[in-house]
Amino acid sequence: MARPRKSYYWWIVGKVLYGLFALGIFAMIAFLLWRVLFSGGTPKEMERLSPNERLLAAYEAKGDALSLRTQEHEIFTRGEHNNGYFSTPRVVYIPEAKQMQVLLRYNNSTLKATKKDFGLESVPPRGEIVYDVSLLGIKDLTPEDPTDNKDGSETLTEVRLAPTSYEIETTKLYTFILYTFDDVTMPEDLIVMYLDVYYGGAVDYESKAYGSIRVYHKDEPWTELALSKEDKAALTAGGGK
Repeated sequence: MARPRKSYYWWIVGKVLYGLFALGIFAMIAFLLWRVLFSGGTPKEMERLSPNERLLAAYEAKGDALSLRTQEHEIFTRGEHNNGYFSTPRVVYIPEAKQMQVLLRYNNSTLKATKKDFGLESVPPRGEIVYDVSLLGIKDLTPEDPTDNKDGSETLTEVRLAPTSYEIETTKLYTFILYTFDDVTMPEDLIVMYLDVYYGGAVDYESKAYGSIRVYHKDEPWTELALSKEDKAALTAGGGK
């Protein structure tokens, strides 16, 4: 029996709407996969050590036995004013070189937020140094008495260290900056160390950082890392063993 013309019409409409709906779902999934797999991925150049003379000298002395260490830490900023603005997906301490390398990552929306937060006329550019970044160490002047370690205590002192060098890479969504800090040691009186981020146009170390992420704590155990193939290639290309 032939399908009634009116019923057939709505059957066609239903098929078209269903196809458009399915196409929309497919496009959304494809976009999310592209965002995660391609736009959000860390560039290979940012996943290996950045060699300088100090690191090369340590590698020359230790070879593949060079010690690399990291700790579990909060990767993202989580404050009400900077939730998700900055992250540190890679933190590596090399004790033989007295060096720490920290990968800082932020997305395009962070730059837009910076424009709003600091009343700028335009969004800061991608792929350039926009933020002042440093390591802030908190030391205990009385390490034999940990009970007096309270905020504002006179028994605590701060030590700030600027980066020696940096490398920048960008993707569609993110800016990656690999910072190298030299003269980094972990003495007994060092309690904690943070990566502090200030907007470069309004740096005031006496005020709270725009973003701050812990990269070391004396009570957190170290995890030993092995030199990767990319690490060895970078050290060898840089003149190492």
